[in-house]
Amino acid sequence: MGTSKPPFKAASLALLLALLLAAGAAVSLTRGSWPLPAGRVAAIIMSKCGLPAAGRPPTPVETAIIWDGRLPRLLTAALVGFALAAAGAVMQGIFRNPMASPGIIGISSGAALGAVLAFYLGLTASFPAALPLMAAIGALATLAAVYLIATSGGRTSIATLLLAGIALNLILGAVTSFVITLSTREFDVGRVIVTWLMGDLNNRLWLHVRIVALTTAAALLLISCYVRDLNLLMLGEEEAANLGVEVNRARNLLLFAASAMTGGAVAVAGVIGFVGLVAPHMVRGMVGADNRLLLPLAGLLGAVFLVYADLLVRLVIPVDLKIGVLTSLLGGPFFIYQIIRYRHRFEFM
Repeated sequence: MGTSKPPFKAASLALLLALLLAAGAAVSLTRGSWPLPAGRVAAIIMSKCGLPAAGRPPTPVETAIIWDGRLPRLLTAALVGFALAAAGAVMQGIFRNPMASPGIIGISSGAALGAVLAFYLGLTASFPAALPLMAAIGALATLAAVYLIATSGGRTSIATLLLAGIALNLILGAVTSFVITLSTREFDVGRVIVTWLMGDLNNRLWLHVRIVALTTAAALLLISCYVRDLNLLMLGEEEAANLGVEVNRARNLLLFAASAMTGGAVAVAGVIGFVGLVAPHMVRGMVGADNRLLLPLAGLLGAVFLVYADLLVRLVIPVDLKIGVLTSLLGGPFFIYQIIRYRHRFEFM
């Protein structure tokens, strides 16, 4: 019984999260300023996919609302939530610290700076792909800089890596603030930059879906090859090496994969906090620290969390509240509550 309990819990949690995600998707696609019945939504999606659909053909307006508006936004929210939560789980395993998050080594800050520069230089006006491209370049450049600082004699210290990330976070944040200050001379540019930095899913396109889907799928494929090594790294690098893990290789590739997921998510949705911190922490408390279960379930919880947060922003809250602000407002107090609740036995398990 003892060995079957975690898989049973994981299966139950996976089913619950899948049902919640499906329900959230249904509401997201059918509700809005132009409500549409579920049958019409299904007919539109089937028609665009080349499948026969019952009933009258969808109108161009209905097709634009669903296929060009709500569906890309829904998929972007789900994929970004999944990517941030899965990246957070990987980071927490590598650093053996439940307080680690996707931005711990400066990747989020690097992607944010790249995006801010794209706005400030006016690249997004003539080239829509400039925003995700510059964000990806910023994320990868930051990762390279962190490794350059932390590596000596072919070996990378995990402590030095963390310190280098903290330092670069501060530097990149300061440079981003400086660029924002310069952009305030042009009100529209400054407003767009600040809005994006708050985290935003408005006007997402299929381009954004493809970017985050590609980076997430490629990163998950790489992580799946090293998930056993990630479990062993949680025992400590010396213990993992004794058990046959090539520590430097495994850790570096896992960090690269987590950084790629984070960079892709930030590139399409801006800076969204706490998803990558809270989701893995919650799932770990339910199914344990085995990353074969933790990673997909944390990703599913992150997807559910961001889809429902987007529903609140779009349908419930009357003001134009950005989704990154809402996730921090929801995730911050919850995480503080968890810390207070378990402060006497707060340890990585």
